[in-house]
Amino acid sequence: MEVTPADEKQESSDGDETSQSSVQPGALTDGSSYTSRSSSPQSGDRDSDSSGARMKVRSTDEYVDMHVPHPRKRKMPKMFNPPPCSTSQQEMGHQSLAAIVDSVKLEEIEPYQTERANPYYEFLHIRRKIEEKRKVLCSVTPQPPQYYDEYVTFNGSYLLDGNPFSKLCIPTITPPPSLPEQLKEMFKQQEVLRMKLRLQHSIEREKLIVSNEQEVLRVHYRAARTLANQTLPFSACTVLLDAEVYNMPQDVQNEDGKTSVRDRFNARQFMSWLQDVDDKFDKLKTCLLMRQQHEAAALNAVQRLEWQLKLQELDPATYKSTSIFEIPEFYIPLVEVNDDFDLTPI
Repeated sequence: MEVTPADEKQESSDGDETSQSSVQPGALTDGSSYTSRSSSPQSGDRDSDSSGARMKVRSTDEYVDMHVPHPRKRKMPKMFNPPPCSTSQQEMGHQSLAAIVDSVKLEEIEPYQTERANPYYEFLHIRRKIEEKRKVLCSVTPQPPQYYDEYVTFNGSYLLDGNPFSKLCIPTITPPPSLPEQLKEMFKQQEVLRMKLRLQHSIEREKLIVSNEQEVLRVHYRAARTLANQTLPFSACTVLLDAEVYNMPQDVQNEDGKTSVRDRFNARQFMSWLQDVDDKFDKLKTCLLMRQQHEAAALNAVQRLEWQLKLQELDPATYKSTSIFEIPEFYIPLVEVNDDFDLTPI
């Protein structure tokens, strides 16, 4: 078998490799210390080169990321600046807006078809409802009650503060002539307190009478409004009350769809209203008279005690054992409480 030069070269190269592999372990063992010493500066240079290359790669990546747009980034539309309009065009625009505003009528405004209505339209609708309700109201003249010309509110016969003629009906008692001068002076001082109590009781009774008469007049006016089918009075209080309405007013309607309070009113109901007023003020009158009698008795007891002390001061030997009940009544009169007065003239 013939051998070619190529085969010879291949075999020679294989032999060299085997010889190098056989020699290499020995060389490594012999020069291990030298290789370890010589490899340290080379490895440091390689690390520095690799770190520099990494920094360059990172900087290039960051630069690329900054210029690449985000896939979910929103695209904002660019603002378009219109060209400036001339003064003539602006005036024409204002005139057209004024014409549109004039053409729109208040009754043609409709609310938004949403769950929550327009607050401006809602307030406007409330005011419109109130105006419609106010147009229905009228001034009702009630029928005067019986013996109205004798009412205290009509003739003005009640007491007035600061009017000297009003106090003429309040009695004033003069001291008895048999009293000594010291006791006369004390009688006058006590009479001033009794006078004030009589005046106070008279004012309280007249206030109760005036309150009863006003309540009776309200009942008559309520009956007149019911006959006129008017639930609210036409007064300044109603106007002030309507000014503070912020919710939609609701109309009370019957089965036919018509608002009416006249169907439920009759003479029996009117008499029951008057009877309720009489019962109410009869109870107030009873409480008032009981309180006034208690005040009169308390004032009389205090004045009797003062009178007893004054007598013992003037003559201790004679009046030392005198009781307050032994003092004559004409020296210390009791304030009379008039329980025979009527709340309404009969």
